[in-house]
Amino acid sequence: MYNTILQTRKNPFFLLITGFLFIIFSRPLNAQQHIIVNKDNTRPETSRQFNLYNLASFTAIQQNGYNEIQWQAPPNDAGNKFIIEYSFDGINFLAGEQVLSNNGIYKYQHYIRDTRPLLYRVRIDGIAGSLSHSGAILPRGINISPVQIQQNIVSGNTVNVTAQFPVERVTVVSGEGIQLFAKDVNGLKDFIPIAIPSLSRGIYFMTFYGNGWKSTSRFVIGS
Repeated sequence: MYNTILQTRKNPFFLLITGFLFIIFSRPLNAQQHIIVNKDNTRPETSRQFNLYNLASFTAIQQNGYNEIQWQAPPNDAGNKFIIEYSFDGINFLAGEQVLSNNGIYKYQHYIRDTRPLLYRVRIDGIAGSLSHSGAILPRGINISPVQIQQNIVSGNTVNVTAQFPVERVTVVSGEGIQLFAKDVNGLKDFIPIAIPSLSRGIYFMTFYGNGWKSTSRFVIGS
């Protein structure tokens, strides 16, 4: 009987000490987790986020004389106003028309004669006065790439490109589909010299990633 009573009294005391020690030793762990999270936020691809509103099935397709844009919004956002916007430099956007929903599907045909590459995004005017934007997308089927490699036959370790839109990231993939190189360029545009590692002779593909868009060009290592 004595041992049973003693054991019953020790359990609460033991649990109290264990909880106290757990609180003390868990503080450095929580602090370390906080540091890691903040470190991740300093990465260019995560800190330069402009996509404040996600649209399902947001697409733009170049047709004969116009671009067809379509997206889907959640049913509870039906009271918001959706205005299409477009840009020729990826920075300054021009406001188009308000697009109305047809059973939750938004469709818009943008008739434009300008043949330059352009980006589309959607501005969302909330019921309570809030304002947000979707990510920008590049229409499929365009004939002119927004990023041009100045010389497709490259000798040396530098690829010179001209970007119409701000570029966030660049990757190089071999003809076999193996990624060989990746670099964050933090929103550069216009003339961008890109230093690449030494590559053997062959065909390679360089992909440029912007805010919601990407474009791929081919280049050749000749020597």
